[in-house]
Amino acid sequence: MAKEGGAERFLRAAAGLGIDVDPVTYPDGTRTAAEAALAIGCELSQIAKSLLVMTDTGPVLALTAGHNRLDLDTLSGRLERGVRMANADEARRATGYAIGGTPPFGHPEPIETLIDPALLEHEVVYAAAGTPDRCFPIGSARLQAVTGAVPADFVVGDGSGQPAGESSGPRS
Repeated sequence: MAKEGGAERFLRAAAGLGIDVDPVTYPDGTRTAAEAALAIGCELSQIAKSLLVMTDTGPVLALTAGHNRLDLDTLSGRLERGVRMANADEARRATGYAIGGTPPFGHPEPIETLIDPALLEHEVVYAAAGTPDRCFPIGSARLQAVTGAVPADFVVGDGSGQPAGESSGPRS
């Protein structure tokens, strides 16, 4: 039996949660939120980045709007414990997926999840679907409900829809 890939594992997990997803594949990949927004044709702030941090009590998933940056100091204060970005091995162990393709749900074990309130300002957002070249649309309220995500301020951004510190153009 062939090993199940991230895309198949994600589709199975979504179906198990009663979520009908229709992922789109981008052959050139979407290495950044700006590239994803351009490929999809949506606002940068509609991209839901699944960023995993490690704490002394376990992993935490921070669902972050594409135009914002995760602020580790702010997140640490919010969680009242130290945080650091997960490395590639930690991310794969905790979520079952590679960095860049981590979906917001469908992990081997439940992960404490926070959501950037900027994502909840949109009716529909777009998240990774198990691989770096696939994403799927989902209602922001549905995303919050399925993940059990708690809205929290843990980002830096200027609210312009552009990446923090940039006025135009893709991130590099």
